[in-house]
Amino acid sequence: MTDLPRELTPRRAFERFRRSVLAGTTDDAGDQAEDVVVEWPFNPPGRPRRLQGRSELEALTRAGRAALPMRIEDVPVVAIHDSLDPEVAIVEYELAGTLTATGERVSGAALLLLRIRDGRVVHVREYQDVVAMAQAFGQYDELLAAVKAAAGSAPADPADAACTGADDGDPPDTGPRAVFARYQQAVLANSADAMADLFAVDGVQEFPFRLPGIPERLEGREAVRSWLSRTAGQSIRFEAYRDVTVHDTTDPEVIVVEHAIDCTHVGTGRPLRMSYVYVLRARDGQITLLRDYANLLPALAARLVDA
Repeated sequence: MTDLPRELTPRRAFERFRRSVLAGTTDDAGDQAEDVVVEWPFNPPGRPRRLQGRSELEALTRAGRAALPMRIEDVPVVAIHDSLDPEVAIVEYELAGTLTATGERVSGAALLLLRIRDGRVVHVREYQDVVAMAQAFGQYDELLAAVKAAAGSAPADPADAACTGADDGDPPDTGPRAVFARYQQAVLANSADAMADLFAVDGVQEFPFRLPGIPERLEGREAVRSWLSRTAGQSIRFEAYRDVTVHDTTDPEVIVVEHAIDCTHVGTGRPLRMSYVYVLRARDGQITLLRDYANLLPALAARLVDA
């Protein structure tokens, strides 16, 4: 039986989750509503992407932690973003520890959205770097096989409605929503220069999830431009935004954006849907930080399917 705080806030819920991860327990299970919904949008084929119910989640968590080939020793927080919606917080964090078989130190990034209502966790959405996890745990070949086997399935529901701009609202010209709207236009133009021009001179782009060849951090507008000039529109052409959700935060410079983009893989001509979470900081109408959490599996599948 857990000692539930009298007023469970999103921040307190994350701290209790963090402590339970470090302890290797499910002591935070009592924080969750009976019908809690948990989603892992970037999970690979063969792993659940949605689960409902406290008992189901607790059972999955126990089994997963028992099988984890890693001793988790730290859960450092990169940033906590308090939403203007008081029920919601978005947490960027890492899992760091030691592989039990080899003693190797490993770490991986994650992003978590928590929603609290009536003193209980009612919705969790967790984005994980599944490629880095597979590599660290010696399961990369298994991941590739699962991705390739599932690559023939349809990547998108044609009934979904596409959009080409930011979601509702009339954002101020220099605010992060307006900057994101202009960034969307640049992405759909597949223009490296248009995207780079939106960055401040000392703007930074980071890729917490990445494949070999993707940099961890680009510092400065021209570094961003150089990277994009080699990648934008080269292997993937962006065509339409879908499912854009913008989370305004208590920091007026910062938004967190969940979204997907319909694309075509240039090499194979196959359609695919890329999905992302952006943490975007804008000041004076320019991007000062774009932290880009990308689901890399669709692009990986497009390359594998004809291999």
